Amino acid sequence: MSDFKAIAAVTETLKALLEQELPGLAVEVLKSPVELGGVAPKVSLYLYRVEHNAFASNLDWQALTESRLVAPPFGLNLHYLVTPYGPDELETQRTLGEVMRVFHENALLRQDHAALALPLSDMTEELRIVPRTLPLGDMLDLWRGFEKAAYRLSTTYEVSTVLIDSRVTRTVRRVQERVLDVSPRR
Repeated sequence: MSDFKAIAAVTETLKALLEQELPGLAVEVLKSPVELGGVAPKVSLYLYRVEHNAFASNLDWQALTESRLVAPPFGLNLHYLVTPYGPDELETQRTLGEVMRVFHENALLRQDHAALALPLSDMTEELRIVPRTLPLGDMLDLWRGFEKAAYRLSTTYEVSTVLIDSRVTRTVRRVQERVLDVSPRR
């Protein structure tokens, strides 16, 4: 589990993972894909959608002490647009292939993974990196959302489940004595 910094920490983790596995490849996470250019091979990781994870909504309150409970964390799925850049189309395709290989080979990031950002160090769930192919029409709509942008070769990935801790607590009293009345009723 983590605090509110978990969303940014996942982005930092994906960037660190790519930089660790593909030394020399620039990974941009601070600009939208349309703000990039140049001839050096690089990749844009752009968080374009955040949604609640329905399965995490079934988690129970957790005991902090004998008389104190904390509300369950809420879960999120993060959707990233991955856009490669390079001096020519073939280099762009190679870069995309390398990035997709890294995400495939590291589809599960556990608590002890070297690329994991510090705010995620106490997470209880593993992060799953899953390709989420958008239909071409949806991908074109996504790119149309960027002002003055032409479509570029891209793919999308979902990272789940990111749990963010709640700060809501409540005090409870434990049952001290239980009395059962087994006498017959009339």
